[in-house]
Amino acid sequence: MRLVFNSTPLIYLAKAGLLPLLKDVPGEKLIPESVKGEVVDKGKEKAAKDALIVERAIQDGTFKIGRLQKEELFRLLSEIPELHPADAEVLALAKEVGGIAVVDDRVARDAAKVYGIEHGGTAFILVILITHGLITKEKAKSALEDMISSGWRCSAEQYSKIIRMIEGV
Repeated sequence: MRLVFNSTPLIYLAKAGLLPLLKDVPGEKLIPESVKGEVVDKGKEKAAKDALIVERAIQDGTFKIGRLQKEELFRLLSEIPELHPADAEVLALAKEVGGIAVVDDRVARDAAKVYGIEHGGTAFILVILITHGLITKEKAKSALEDMISSGWRCSAEQYSKIIRMIEGV
């Protein structure tokens, strides 16, 4: 399994203390250069603690920097007005490497559906951590609350769906 991470999941998994656990999830975890720039470089300028956590995860090999070999899909995705360039890079890289784009943004998820790119969000990562025995369902719910308290946004409907998903694992 290859996971290609966007900024929001990285930041909030770091804030909830779960990012280091991804080291024990089998498979390759990739971060495009633009996402590293947003999370680590700009985050460090703002003295964001999560930036240092993500940087450490890159240094210890949990995450690798992924680079596109083909630009065609990225160019197509970049033409979607509301799609952030980093989201376009995550989606294009996920498609290129046969991976799963880890994105929370609605526009990015919609684009992933249109272009046949497998995707999941932060909640999907919580389920992966549960299924690999790295956290309990209770810890996942607690982490969800921590992420929301830290500014991660989800509607009441999404929250209910995530809780059901966690319970169903």
